[in-house]
Amino acid sequence: MPKHSILAILAPAVFMAALTLPAHAQSPFRGAVTDDWAERQVQAYVDVWSTDAGVTAESVERFYAQRAVYYGKSMNRAQILADKRRYVRVWPERRYAMAPGTVRVRCDASRETCRATGTMQWSRRSAAGRRVAGASRMSFTLTRSSGGKIVRESAVTLR
Repeated sequence: MPKHSILAILAPAVFMAALTLPAHAQSPFRGAVTDDWAERQVQAYVDVWSTDAGVTAESVERFYAQRAVYYGKSMNRAQILADKRRYVRVWPERRYAMAPGTVRVRCDASRETCRATGTMQWSRRSAAGRRVAGASRMSFTLTRSSGGKIVRESAVTLR
């Protein structure tokens, strides 16, 4: 299965301002990275990226650490934001949903690091009208030392 950058998988208009986040996505990090908390973060991420309100610096800051390994490349938030904005220009209409029952979280014994994986189903339409749909296996790593933010993100297209 080929690996793709976010530009080929997620339509990163995902990150909107916190004011429009659903209630479960607004719960602040309280210092304990847990399985449940990491799963809620993944769902919040998907909920935000499934909107068409646009990509904001605030939403990237809310979800990502200062630096993250983003689809195999070490990037800062400004670089992640730029990548997401490029993607949105190409794919202005996006819909994402985690397939029910596919999100799995594994935290280390010290609760410093959690890795969340799941299958994301997606559909999108390009600015030129091209429609595509598929599924990707997503992987996120969140750490307590980053304030509970994503320090690694990757995906593999399944179909």
